[in-house]
Amino acid sequence: MADGEELLNAAEFIKDRLYFAILRHKPKNTTNTHYFSVDDELVYENFYADFGPLNMAMLFRYCCKLNKKIKSFTLGRKKIVHYTGSDQKKQANAAVLIGSFSVSVMICLKWVIIPENLWTARVRFSLPCKVN
Repeated sequence: MADGEELLNAAEFIKDRLYFAILRHKPKNTTNTHYFSVDDELVYENFYADFGPLNMAMLFRYCCKLNKKIKSFTLGRKKIVHYTGSDQKKQANAAVLIGSFSVSVMICLKWVIIPENLWTARVRFSLPCKVN
């Protein structure tokens, strides 16, 4: 599948730079796009039948990892896509990670975030929302 096709349903967090996508298969990096997933790296250790969210240490690791990718010289001209698979529990945790990154790091660094994209991502991917 071409880059453009995989990014059609992706949520854009930084214009032409950072995306979040739910994909059925593991994509291959291209000359224009770098894909990464933390589904098997940052794993929630449940207490009972819960599935998240991930703890603050994992959020910190994710923010450092993504910030390093964004500032990387070798990835400087590439689109960075955080993707997750079809497991709904991992989708929810991945969405929390990129959403938290957006709020904590992007606002602190005064990066431009497109607020509509946060809602669009939730609707497009049918992410579970819990209101207490």
